[in-house]
Amino acid sequence: MDKITKQNALNAHTWVGVFLSVLLFLVCLSGTIAVFHFEFERWEQPHITEMENVSPEVVEKAMDSFLSRHTEESHHLFVVFPTSDIPRLVVENDHVAYFADNEGNLIEKESVSFTQMLVDLHLYLNLPHSWGMILVSALGAVICTLVITGIIAHKRITKDAFKLRRGGNGQQAQIDLHNRFGLWASPFHLVIGITGTYFGLAGIILIVIATLNYGGDRDAVVDQIFTPDPVLVPQEGKPAIGKAFAQMETLAPEKSPIFLTVHEVGEPEQFIEIYAKAPNRMIYAEGYRFDTAGNYIGVAGYENGEWGKQLLWSMYRLHFGDFAGLVSKWLYFVLGVMLTMLCVSGMEIWLSKKAHPPLASRLWYATVWGSVSALAFTAIADMFFTGSLVAVFWCLMLLNTGVTVAVKSLTKPMWLLISGLSVLMLLVAYVAVHGSATFTIASLQLNIPMAVYVIWSVYRARTLIKRASTEQAKVKKDKTGSAGQASQGNSAEGASA
Repeated sequence: MDKITKQNALNAHTWVGVFLSVLLFLVCLSGTIAVFHFEFERWEQPHITEMENVSPEVVEKAMDSFLSRHTEESHHLFVVFPTSDIPRLVVENDHVAYFADNEGNLIEKESVSFTQMLVDLHLYLNLPHSWGMILVSALGAVICTLVITGIIAHKRITKDAFKLRRGGNGQQAQIDLHNRFGLWASPFHLVIGITGTYFGLAGIILIVIATLNYGGDRDAVVDQIFTPDPVLVPQEGKPAIGKAFAQMETLAPEKSPIFLTVHEVGEPEQFIEIYAKAPNRMIYAEGYRFDTAGNYIGVAGYENGEWGKQLLWSMYRLHFGDFAGLVSKWLYFVLGVMLTMLCVSGMEIWLSKKAHPPLASRLWYATVWGSVSALAFTAIADMFFTGSLVAVFWCLMLLNTGVTVAVKSLTKPMWLLISGLSVLMLLVAYVAVHGSATFTIASLQLNIPMAVYVIWSVYRARTLIKRASTEQAKVKKDKTGSAGQASQGNSAEGASA
C-alpha cells in the first residue's frame, strides 16, 4: 500500500479519534462495566432470596399475589425465572416489578436504578432514547472506522506485531501498546462496532428495506425477522402461566427458561410466550407459545429459522458477551478494557505530540479517571437518594471539569488517586448500608474486583507521583548544575581579565 494512502488513513484515524474521544471513551467505559449488568442488579439488592429453580405452583402463586396488589392496566405481564442469568424469581407488568421467595410470596419491589443509569449511559449516553441510540450507533460505526484506518496506517504491521519498546519518556512504549491493543483485539472491536451500529440503525434499515422491497409496509419486514403473533380464537380469562411453564420440562428439557411474557393482557388476542435459552446456540432464545388456557401452540422459530433471522437474534449475546456464562463475560470485560484504553492512550499520544498542553491534559484526565469517581459517587447517591441518577452523574462530571480548571495540581496521578478513593468510599458505604449481605455471592462478585481496582489505582498513583517527583528533582539539579557551571565560568573569565 502506498505512503499517501497510509498517511491519509493515519490522518483520518487521528482526527476522528480526537474529536470524538470523550463520547467514545464514555460509551466504551460504560459498555465494559455493563457487561456485568445482571451482576449489578443482584449487587444493588444483595439480600434478596436466590434459588436455582422454581415450581409452576410457586410461579402461579407469585403472579396471583402480584395481580391482587397491582390492578392497573398493562399490556404485558412478565415472570423472570431463576434459571436466567439472575437466580431470582421476579414478577412484573409494564410499570413495576417485585421479587418473590421460593414459596411464591412477594418480598419487595425491584430497585435497580444505578444499573439502569449505567446501561442507559452505554446505550443512549443518557440522552432521549430516540436519537441517543442513533448517536451511540454512529459511534459504533466510528469504532469500525478507527480499527480499519488504524490497520491501514500501520507502517510495519507484520514486523511490529509483538514489539513493545521500553525506556525513554514512555511515549514510544505507549504508542507500541496502543498499536498492539488495536491489532490483537481488532476482531473483537469490529464485532462490538458492528453489533452496536445495528442496535441503533435497525429502525432506519427497516424503513429503507420496507420502502425498497415492501412498498413501505414496515410490518411485513418485521414479520420476516420476528415471528408474527399467533392467530387464535378470542381469548378470555386469567392466563394459566403455571400450566404453560410446567410443560417446558417436556417440550424443551435441555433448555433453560429465561422469562415468560403474557402478551396483550385482557385482550382477545392474549397469549403466553416462554423464552428459553438454547444450549450451544448464540441466539438469544427460542419462544414457546401457549394460549390463555396454557395449551401449547408452537415455537416462534428463531432457533431453526433462516440464517439471517438467527444472526439478528444473536446480536445481543455477541455485543454483551452473554453466551458462555462468566467466562465469556470476563473475556469481554478484558477486551472491553483494551478498547477503552485505546481511547485513553490514543488521546494521550496526541496530547504528547502537542507537548501536553496543561489545561487540555488535565481536562482529559478529569474525564477518564473522573468518570470512574462520578460513577462511584452516583452509586453511593443511589443508596440514600431517590432522585435522578442521570442528573447526579452529569453534575459530578461538570463539577470535575470546573475543579480541574480551577486547581492546577489535579494532574493524572491525582485523578487516578481520587478515582481509587472514590471506589473505596463506595465499598465503605455499601458495607454500612447492606451489613452482612455484603458477604453474599451477589455482593462479593463485584466488591472483590472493586477492591482490586482500589489497590491498583492507589499503587499506580503513588508510582506516578514518585516518578514525577524524581523527574522534577533531576530537572532542578540539572538547572542548579548548569547555573553553577555558568557562575564558575564567569569567575574564571574575571580572574583571567
